[in-house]
Amino acid sequence: MDTDTDILRRLHYAAAIACGVFAALVMHIVLTVFGVGLDAVLRDAAAGNKPQLISALAWWAIGGAGFVGGWATGAYLIAAARERDFVYRLARGFLVALVFAAATAGGIMSKTGNLGGTVDVIAGLTALGLGLICAFCGARLAYLNAEQV
Repeated sequence: MDTDTDILRRLHYAAAIACGVFAALVMHIVLTVFGVGLDAVLRDAAAGNKPQLISALAWWAIGGAGFVGGWATGAYLIAAARERDFVYRLARGFLVALVFAAATAGGIMSKTGNLGGTVDVIAGLTALGLGLICAFCGARLAYLNAEQV
């Protein structure tokens, strides 16, 4: 029985990290649609400080979304495993809204004609890596807090 609990815990942990990465990628898509993504400094390398500021803010927003997504999903799965119904219903609604926002942003992004190429691949892979690291940290924090309670 102990191995079943350990397997379930690892599955919850992986799901929390995956949701954090998903939240980071959603943030990257939304920022790119609005023209303030990680690719701003790559596109206008000789421009000056404004693209660097935009890129730095996008970096923090994507990292923050990954961390919060990993932590919130971890906390949600812990609460669901402990059978707290209110948190389960609240988080389910939030996840539905997040998927809707991602689908909408992806649809809008697919309609723009100037996206694609090496710069966007580099920015996308950077967002993926940043989201993965921050989602891992957020999920780990949620599970460390749960072990203390």
